Amino acid sequence: MRRGLLASIAVAAMLPLAACTSATDTGPTDAGSGAGKSGGYVIGFSNSFNGNTYRQSMETYAKQAADELMKTGEVKQLLFAEANQDNNKQIQQIQSFILQKVDAIIVDPGSATALTAVVQEASDAGIPVIVVNDGPIDSKAEKVYQISFDAVSQMKTLTDYIAKGIGGKGTIIELRGAEGDAFDAKAHEGVVESLKAYPDVKVAAEIYTDWNGSKAQTELAAALPNLLKKYGKIDGVVNQGGDSYAAVQAFQQAGAELPMIGGDNRGFFLKWWANDAPAGYDTLSVSANPWDGATAVYVAADVISGKYDVPHNMIHPIGVITKDDVQNYKDVADEAIATPTYDRAWVRENLYK
Repeated sequence: MRRGLLASIAVAAMLPLAACTSATDTGPTDAGSGAGKSGGYVIGFSNSFNGNTYRQSMETYAKQAADELMKTGEVKQLLFAEANQDNNKQIQQIQSFILQKVDAIIVDPGSATALTAVVQEASDAGIPVIVVNDGPIDSKAEKVYQISFDAVSQMKTLTDYIAKGIGGKGTIIELRGAEGDAFDAKAHEGVVESLKAYPDVKVAAEIYTDWNGSKAQTELAAALPNLLKKYGKIDGVVNQGGDSYAAVQAFQQAGAELPMIGGDNRGFFLKWWANDAPAGYDTLSVSANPWDGATAVYVAADVISGKYDVPHNMIHPIGVITKDDVQNYKDVADEAIATPTYDRAWVRENLYK
């Protein structure tokens, strides 16, 4: 069943190749790949980076799911590795998991194409690979299972709302994620698709922020003087997540008229929107859902067991907050992420189709 929309924040520090079971667990023991094992699974989790609250929340949800399955004996260890946005490092970390003969590898990829060969290597070794969050990646490997957000639809929905909200004409800024990232490419595709219906809405700038508020504020502060001089004003901002409130701050600090800024379900933005935004401020807040970290653990365990017909491509739901329900978040913690959460039964009933 769906558990509801919760405001959650990750607090766990994740270290490369650190096990979530205890401080003394540094690597898997008695691990082995292949379907049909009855329990004691060792799962590796390769994260392209964990430098924002979204990724940290995702890791925390993954750990919570692993802890749940440890109580039943299904999972023995969940091992984290973080690549700091270095594709070569992520490849090496996945190869390390292969050498350790883990039972499955969860991958939040830093590239749609750079991991193709190493994922094939894992599959050839009989190790299932669960690609999550920033996929899909380019792979036809037999043992690859991809849990993706419909980033095109997500950003088309947000961009449609912003474009309509500014009257179908004007100038917007697109805040993008990490350059070369698969999710970013799909999200940008959604913006482009939306704006085909709004030829009078022009994109003044595309700014990469790595989904990081500090970087977004810095980049916007540098770009706004020239953009405002050229266009007079900015009417809207569309973004993928992690930088909505940073956009608010950048415009305020520039002394510029506040545009219609797409929300990202982060506490900073939701609190501002509910409590401090101009009266009647209208926007839409959408975000990918960091609970997919838990989903990936559940899927990995089911694939290893061999008891379930798990599809190779799954679409995970996102979170949406409108002006009608933003007051529910007026007291949310600053760094929280409003997160729809589910349980294992929901995953099986809704994603295994």
